[in-house]
Amino acid sequence: MAGNADAGFFGGGAGAALAGATIVIVLMGVAAWTILSSSRLRGASLFHRLFIVVAVVSGLFSGVASAIGFGLITSQETDDFFRNALLPPAFGGFVFFLAVAIWVGGAEFARHRDWLRGLGDGPIGAAFAFAERAVKLLVVIPTLALILFFVSTWTTVVGVGGVDAVRHTYNFELARLQAECAGITAHRLKDYLFLEDLRLSIADVSRVARNERERGAQSGAAGAGAVSNYFDGVVEWLQQLEASVVAIIEGEDPTGLSPYQPGVCADRTDALKRMLSRNAHENYDQWAREFETAFDEFVEILNRWRRDRRVETLLDQQLANFGRANPKPAAGARLGRAQAAAIDRYAAEVESALATLVRRQKLAKPPRPLPSAAALSPERGLAIFASWFEPQDAEKTAEKERVSRTQSVVYEEEAVAPLSTITPRDAVLKNANIFSDVWALAIAWDYAAYVLMLAYLFFPSAERAPGFKD
Repeated sequence: MAGNADAGFFGGGAGAALAGATIVIVLMGVAAWTILSSSRLRGASLFHRLFIVVAVVSGLFSGVASAIGFGLITSQETDDFFRNALLPPAFGGFVFFLAVAIWVGGAEFARHRDWLRGLGDGPIGAAFAFAERAVKLLVVIPTLALILFFVSTWTTVVGVGGVDAVRHTYNFELARLQAECAGITAHRLKDYLFLEDLRLSIADVSRVARNERERGAQSGAAGAGAVSNYFDGVVEWLQQLEASVVAIIEGEDPTGLSPYQPGVCADRTDALKRMLSRNAHENYDQWAREFETAFDEFVEILNRWRRDRRVETLLDQQLANFGRANPKPAAGARLGRAQAAAIDRYAAEVESALATLVRRQKLAKPPRPLPSAAALSPERGLAIFASWFEPQDAEKTAEKERVSRTQSVVYEEEAVAPLSTITPRDAVLKNANIFSDVWALAIAWDYAAYVLMLAYLFFPSAERAPGFKD
């Protein structure tokens, strides 16, 4: 699917790059030749003609980039011909004609006198002509250019860098997800440590039972008897507990994905990275929805792993039921004082050991969830502009009181945060410092013609070819 998405009309790779470069060169060549050879520009200087070439070409490609950005902002996943197929190119055409009207038409507007034309070409007339031209170039044209900024530059930035800005945020979220997964799986792998402790306990009880039969180490009377039979019963009970824990660890996880599987975090995040690298411009809404769905599905799995306390619950139940399940001899059995003392003493030791295992299991809490991109910077839309001027009180943030991580907090309130969704228009604002080169490109693309136009203020003869100057 990713390969098909990346293959456009001209195919992918070097073929697409060559086709794109050819189209650009041909369009620029045709535009330059048409303008430079136009008879309508008779008497215009080479600077004037090249100025028009720059203004038209920049307007053309700014219109293309704006159409892409407009499509990212307004597109829908559904087949809406008017919204998805007609509006973006129409907006691109509007941007092109707006840019040409402001720069080419603005240059024509700035060059000709409108105020006090009856003053002639004397010193006073020249001064008024300079003042009029200054007002046009420094007030009127920049006011029109401000409109162009919101209409063209903004959508150009979204079109050129919007998807990459979204990917930047989502890559941060992927790094968070991988760290969360690594912490949670490491926490769940501690179940193996508990299982090993349980097996050591079984081995200890088996050794005690053997020593009791061979030497009477607990009761002082060697040979099979009530005490050795009791120890064998404890071993059998602990083995059943071990089998239950093994069934939980090695059985099928309710989520369908095992936290004990080696490389599970790397495999899932790698699949998400491949989804993120697909061609988003083909259908942005579908691309974003599919990634968000896959991301949040894995977050749900992580949260279920995080809250999985089956082993701990099993231990709690076995500890609570130990008095009933304790394989002590029946009340009517004839036991010597040493035998009864040995059995009672070891029953207390087993119960204490189980309590220690349960306490250790409860103390092994999953790691504190990491803050998401939305938690670190929740502003969206116009609030992003306001956040640029808000003072950042780092000390106050660092001194925030941290909530005590009780069992209820850890397992009921804490959770891995879902994907911090963001749109291309918000992403380029949120990460303006990172995508500053895109902003610089869009501004240069749209306003290079204005810099050239300023020459008309101080060098009025720059517009006229030799032989047509004053």
